[in-house]
Amino acid sequence: ERLTRSRALSALVGFIGVLVVARPGSLGVITPGLAAALLSAVAFAATALVTKRLTQVTPVLAILFWLAAMQTGLGLLCAGWDGDIALPDRRTLPWVVVLGLAGLLAHLGLTKALSLAAAAVVTPLDFMRLPLIAVVGMWIYHEPLDPVVLVGGAVIFAANWINIRAETQFRSVTAAPPGPQRHVID
Repeated sequence: ERLTRSRALSALVGFIGVLVVARPGSLGVITPGLAAALLSAVAFAATALVTKRLTQVTPVLAILFWLAAMQTGLGLLCAGWDGDIALPDRRTLPWVVVLGLAGLLAHLGLTKALSLAAAAVVTPLDFMRLPLIAVVGMWIYHEPLDPVVLVGGAVIFAANWINIRAETQFRSVTAAPPGPQRHVID
């Protein structure tokens, strides 16, 4: 993945949009939650790059299998950290299955997208998750929709637009056929 000016600008604008939505408090104050979110973003970017590289040599379903296996192991380790793992009851089990399948489908979609496009194109689109979750929170949990979230969502959308437009222009320039050729008649 090459870091171009348009990719860097897109990432910066997207990050600003995420900060607008998340409103981490006064500038310069790093809370433990904000530090965890920043580390998570760096880890997610590293995961996207590694996954992109893996898709060049490994089938998507194999990547998905090992991802699910590792997450299951780590999830069980974290769940059992205190020695008290509770199995879901009959009422909760279907929702746990739905969440597990949704997560698996999300990983499949992201891995397939990374196999088809550059991580610099796929990852900024994932930023759209933040304002979409705000809308879901409003719809399902009746959370008030803060206008600042809409502004942040618009900034994130602008970052995606900058990125996709630059990538589309780059692809059309590199894929353009050469100019007309002259044929010399003897």
